[in-house]
Amino acid sequence: MTPARGTVYLVVGTEATDLAAALSEALTTDETTAEAVPDTSTVQDRLNDGDVRGVVVSDDGDHDGIAVFEELRAAGAEIPIVLVATDPEPDRVTEALRAGVTDYVTAETPASLLAAKLEAYATRWPTDWRVGAVQWDDISSGVSHDAKNPLNVVMGRLELLDIGEPHEDALNRSVRRVETLLTDLSRIGSTACPVSETDSLSLSDVATEVWAAESYENATLEVVTDTSVDAENDRLQLLLRELFDNAVTHSEGPVTVTIGATESGFYVADDGPGIPEADRDEVFDQGFGTTREGEGYGLFLVETAARAHGWTVSVGSSESGGTRIDVTTA
Repeated sequence: MTPARGTVYLVVGTEATDLAAALSEALTTDETTAEAVPDTSTVQDRLNDGDVRGVVVSDDGDHDGIAVFEELRAAGAEIPIVLVATDPEPDRVTEALRAGVTDYVTAETPASLLAAKLEAYATRWPTDWRVGAVQWDDISSGVSHDAKNPLNVVMGRLELLDIGEPHEDALNRSVRRVETLLTDLSRIGSTACPVSETDSLSLSDVATEVWAAESYENATLEVVTDTSVDAENDRLQLLLRELFDNAVTHSEGPVTVTIGATESGFYVADDGPGIPEADRDEVFDQGFGTTREGEGYGLFLVETAARAHGWTVSVGSSESGGTRIDVTTA
């Protein structure tokens, strides 16, 4: 499948004119061309025309391709954005792909191959994980909102009916369960959207605030760090809340939850029963749960929030034999 006739690919940055000419020759449709543009503002103006299918951005020298990518995504551009550099450092490529760029290629990449990539990216959905996360957020929020309206009607009618035991509790419990699942669906969508702005946050302050808001019974929080972490406040709070909930929910008796720093991030540990080694590869999977009360979305949300920051999470045993979750931020 090739792009529609009359569409163009924009090329911005170092040697844009030469690359645009080479791409134009390589594109498979006669009326599909590549156009060199001088700067990002021109790209944004051209996007309003509706015929642009992708952007190729130089990431060489003084031209910051990742910054251009961030600017275009912030302006609402959902088309493929590919970065190109003469001799990129591996760390730079990693940074760009984590940020969400559609692809990163070298200047040695033949124009025919780059043209093939662009045509493929322009006709697939979603364009990249960053765009996909935003689109999923819109979809999940809409489904959650629409589905809760009939549930509210059901709950209202149940209150008017004298059903009696044991049916009344079972029906109310099932409706509340569906409401919880819909709320989790919406939260997953919003949590997966990539973090675009961060602040230097005190891990101790955020953890203490989250813990105080939840009013956990038979549980104690110990903070053994004064480190700060670059994060978005709302999603860091969600990540910690889900880790705290997980520790308290899976402990039948009193539990102590400890949060501390590591050389590469931070950890949350508890002195509860721990997670069996056989389950550790699955605990972050969507829907995995070991209690009747939970739906198995807690640790999935933890990993989702971490990935939105570009972090990773892992599970192991605490010194007391309980659970330890490590969050690697570096």
